[in-house]
Amino acid sequence: MVDTTEDVWTAFRQRLYDYIRARSRSSQDAEDILQDVFEKVHRRIGTLEETANLAAWLYRVTHNTIVDHYRKKQPSPSPQEPATAVEADVATAEQSIAPFLHDLIDALPAPYRDALTLTELEGLTQQEMGQQLGLSTSGAKSRVQRGRAMVRDQLLNCCHIELDQRRHVIDYQPTGSEPWPDDCSCAPQAAP
Repeated sequence: MVDTTEDVWTAFRQRLYDYIRARSRSSQDAEDILQDVFEKVHRRIGTLEETANLAAWLYRVTHNTIVDHYRKKQPSPSPQEPATAVEADVATAEQSIAPFLHDLIDALPAPYRDALTLTELEGLTQQEMGQQLGLSTSGAKSRVQRGRAMVRDQLLNCCHIELDQRRHVIDYQPTGSEPWPDDCSCAPQAAP
């Protein structure tokens, strides 16, 4: 019968460590989480009514501790940098590159240009675009994906794009040794 924290530690330490390590980013995180688990076990082992459920209870506590550990580590906006300021910077970067995306879309072959114009610029769903162009839903999705890939490739040929966690543009600048390639549509001199 397992009824003390020391008995639980001896019986489950390695199995719980292996479980945690498979779900953590480093061995140091795994050790920290394991210590937190056994701290919780020590405080609550007296509340366990049946030792038959001990393993299930330990794994539930361990799972919840892993989730809590990484939830605490997620960055939150600091008082000096409110989220609205970061969002404003993202909006500014996206707005400044948006006109060049129109040029890149216009340069695509007609099937892809039409698909992206209808979905990205006019706001149709991919299904609606497919109906309008006589495509199946999967065909419409495929065309949009290929068009986006073409635009992305064109853009990345001349510009380095920096994205945030949500894949929003936060900055862009020229690639290569020269300031901007002559045919780069996102170059400042190409701006209307």
